[in-house]
Amino acid sequence: MSHVATKETVKTLGTILSVWAHPDDETLTCGGIMAQAVENGQKVICVTATRGEAGSQDHDKWPPDKIGAVRTKELEAALRIIGVKEHYWLDYTDGGCQDVSRSDGAERIAEMIEKHRPDSILTFGLEGLTGHPDHCSVSCWVGDAIKKSSIKPGLYHAVILQDQYDLYLKRIDEAISMFFNIDKPPLKRTEECDVTYCCSDKAICNKKRKAIAAMPSQQKVLFDNFDEDFIDKAFMYEAFVKQSPPA
Repeated sequence: MSHVATKETVKTLGTILSVWAHPDDETLTCGGIMAQAVENGQKVICVTATRGEAGSQDHDKWPPDKIGAVRTKELEAALRIIGVKEHYWLDYTDGGCQDVSRSDGAERIAEMIEKHRPDSILTFGLEGLTGHPDHCSVSCWVGDAIKKSSIKPGLYHAVILQDQYDLYLKRIDEAISMFFNIDKPPLKRTEECDVTYCCSDKAICNKKRKAIAAMPSQQKVLFDNFDEDFIDKAFMYEAFVKQSPPA
């Protein structure tokens, strides 16, 4: 498959397993693809490793001892907007995924693969997109899980289009440290990607923005700094590179 760009070609991803570390990872990276797949009638399953309990940006508004519960509800609301009905928490500790036995993490993902038999898995690359250690751990677990499993879905790692970074995401990063733990995210040209989905359909674009906005504990700062039109353009493209089958 060269590029996913239309309603019809999203169907080539088949059943999608979307695996991430924290609430909001899935919406920012593939909210449009998931919404389109749901609209197409495809099966979409989402897995989140942690409840994001280390992610309080305002301790008065979102106390650290309550932020995990807050982000749980936020993700549930976002997934309702996107239309994803099958979601699983692994309930690992936010910020502690690198301390989880790699074999244990992989086994949990392998169970999901065997249960749902996905055609495609969307997740982080080994650099974790933002460099977050939890993201990197999840990427390793998924790769190991495919090795363990009798099912061999296509594995797709999230990347950022160079133009999107230059025009929009670099500005967001400068304002709110989106790529806080890496000098630059993995940047690719469109022709280097195996999946490049554009949320050009107004309904899909609106769903993605509303899903992002449904997570104010993380994204209020984004909407405080940028208007909706800019945000729509910044997150309009979702890009992935297909990986060779893990050896």
